[in-house]
Amino acid sequence: MALEARTNDRNPDPRVAVALLLDTSGSMEGEPIAELNRGFAAFCADIKEDPLARKRTEVTVITFGGQPQVVIPFTEGRSLEPRSFAADGLTPLGGALEMALDELGAQKAEYKRLGLRYYRPWLFVITDGSPTDDDVFPRAADRVRATEAAKGVTVFSVLVQGGDKVALSKISDVRPPVSLKTEPGSFMKLFAWLSASLGAVSNSGAYGASDSDVAQAESLEQNPLPSPAGWATW
Repeated sequence: MALEARTNDRNPDPRVAVALLLDTSGSMEGEPIAELNRGFAAFCADIKEDPLARKRTEVTVITFGGQPQVVIPFTEGRSLEPRSFAADGLTPLGGALEMALDELGAQKAEYKRLGLRYYRPWLFVITDGSPTDDDVFPRAADRVRATEAAKGVTVFSVLVQGGDKVALSKISDVRPPVSLKTEPGSFMKLFAWLSASLGAVSNSGAYGASDSDVAQAESLEQNPLPSPAGWATW
């Protein structure tokens, strides 16, 4: 069940809703989860520095270690605070994807109810393993691809060392998964790229009152994102 959307109706700016799906399964224990925590803390600080992204970006964090759960409901960038994530359990990525689509759908409905314009929402996955919910993942992957094809979401996926590239390739027909470099500091660079990219989106005019309006605005305004070469391999 989706949590109640958190939207500051006193802020008239257009919004970009971001569902950040973080793998907190047992295989992330040790340095990977420590680097993830450091990277997310840096992201929370960075997003506050951009004068538009801090009030236009709304982030929800969904972890999937043992079971998928919303650990941070949608929160404006200027109010986003670090969390310490712990590694435990299996990797129910399918359930996390279903939850993310529900959350993004609820948030988009809230924007429409309030008369707010929005950018195309983002679904951003970071994982180091294979989905363990085989009864859910295929359906969830199909649903993500269908939403992407309908211009309802932008999908990014990142493989930490040992991640299942074949499985993760099934959630997007547009962007294949990229692998996080194994060198120290790669998580920090990844999250710096994410905040810079959301800054670029928030400073663009590619928004509208409906998915079709957003797609039309995107076709009229090219908005290249920063290169991920500093942290990603293909």
